Amino acid sequence: MSITHLTDSEIALRLAHAIRAWRQAPEGAGMTQADLARKSGVGTTPLKRFEKTGAITLRNLIAIMRALGVVDRLEDLVPAPDSPGPLAMLEAERARKPRRRAPRRRAGSANLTGAEPNG
Repeated sequence: MSITHLTDSEIALRLAHAIRAWRQAPEGAGMTQADLARKSGVGTTPLKRFEKTGAITLRNLIAIMRALGVVDRLEDLVPAPDSPGPLAMLEAERARKPRRRAPRRRAGSANLTGAEPNG
């Protein structure tokens, strides 16, 4: 799902809700706000504000993600500078020649190996 049409505040709130869901889920971190605040070093007030409004400092977000065990996902936020950008990938896709179907064989034509059929 694309988020390009959302405002910055809406994206921040969506991120906050996703992190809260991960924090609460037994399959995720399974933590309370107090547990996360203690483990991350972020106070409960900033944590509650983040989960409610999406407002947070970058350092607190990193600390929360580290405490939840998902800090390694931050590497995927920005592509490496030597990797092709989305426009270059699109142009390469357009420049690629379309695949062509092999012509159909006519009924009764010889097989591809040229050998006589056994029979």
